[in-house]
Amino acid sequence: MRYIRFNNDGWYARYDDGLNETNVVRVADAAAARWADVCGGGTVHIGYDTRRHAPELAAAAAAAVGAWGLDARLSDGPCPMPALNLATRSDPSAVGALMLTADHRNADYLGIRVRNNDSSAIGRDEAGAIEDLVSQELGEAQGPFTLEESVGPFLAHMASLVDARRIRDARLDCILDPMYGTARGHAATLLRSLGVGVVEIHGDAVDDFCGTHPEVVEPWLDDLEYMAGQTQVDFGIAIDGPSNRAAAVDDGGNLVAAPKLHALVLMHLIKNRGLSGRIVLPRFSSVVIRRVAESLGCDVTLVPPGPTWPFEEIRQGGVITTSDGLGGICVPSLDPERNAFVTMLLLVELLAYEGVSLREMAANLDRAVGSMEYGHREIRMDPGRCAVLRNLLPGTNPEGLCAKKPVSVSHADGLRVQFDDDSWLFIRPSMSEPLVRIYGEGVDRADRDELLDMAKSYVTSL
Repeated sequence: MRYIRFNNDGWYARYDDGLNETNVVRVADAAAARWADVCGGGTVHIGYDTRRHAPELAAAAAAAVGAWGLDARLSDGPCPMPALNLATRSDPSAVGALMLTADHRNADYLGIRVRNNDSSAIGRDEAGAIEDLVSQELGEAQGPFTLEESVGPFLAHMASLVDARRIRDARLDCILDPMYGTARGHAATLLRSLGVGVVEIHGDAVDDFCGTHPEVVEPWLDDLEYMAGQTQVDFGIAIDGPSNRAAAVDDGGNLVAAPKLHALVLMHLIKNRGLSGRIVLPRFSSVVIRRVAESLGCDVTLVPPGPTWPFEEIRQGGVITTSDGLGGICVPSLDPERNAFVTMLLLVELLAYEGVSLREMAANLDRAVGSMEYGHREIRMDPGRCAVLRNLLPGTNPEGLCAKKPVSVSHADGLRVQFDDDSWLFIRPSMSEPLVRIYGEGVDRADRDELLDMAKSYVTSL
């Protein structure tokens, strides 16, 4: 029987390579066994996304949880992950949560993410403890579970977070792309309740996503960019599969890069909402966000990447925003996790406050702190070769990486090379998957792409 190994806070597999009811139940059974042993009893909230067979597999997972005497509560439909998070941390009896999703992966994948009772991601030690409990042979035990509505209360809570009157008075219109994911129908309902005109694309119940990836990066944003550029709307917004990340385009169909979107949200939180504190970012974050934070008098805390770092910093207090650098923004005063609905609402509120176009705001940002172009790539490779690369990188000399001369080099969490014009590269082998992630930022698109291409060549030559 297949060995189950977690990728950070969850397990993922292809439908044609291990993703089946037996293995889903094995993971749910192990998580339930852990909670029953540590907590003795309590409630487990279970949600699922829009992939094929997700409702049936989620029901099987709920029955496995119920068999341990836990109060298993299954979402009554596809559920945005922020809605599941809210239901979990709002429930004093909750001991944890399960979300059947494959995040931004294509429709060939599904899996299970495991959350703590405060909705935070489980850490490596907890993931290892659950892995150790995965049984090779399952009995026939199935327990009871109940259905719960988690999306309705979530949407009502989201609407309460923003200035509804100001948004209605702004009379905004947008193109919304839920990318066939968990935001379909729900995000449009929320915006319309606030008086925003919405045209939704990719909102059909299509479990193969029509061959696209529910990921808020190009080329999967092409349709949104085209529609926003061809119609009379104020902006476009895309939300990824589990509703953790968002991307925005302006009224001309131009993508507002993830760092710029984060910077605009940050400026709104400080200028219009009166927040103060510090910004927490992974080490591969854009220079643009740091420049904006510093111009606003905010300290910036740089931390190692990983699924648990936001909560560790948030618990210390004083955090205005955190970000994963790729469209996942967390505003702890509104939600202690990444939440694409919060990002969407703050963007709408920002437009209502400023009374100028998103295109003009992005241009003003470039003039204020300078324009940089951010990007990332992933290289999949043989697991053994990836393991060798993890050992090689700390001793590599990046002098020959590209034509630019490095001004500083760091081997913390990978290889980060800084250049004198504020451009940089960060090469990071994954600790849980056989892939290497490359992040970089250049003074313009050509510079960025050259840096990323050279980094890719450098990695494959080692």
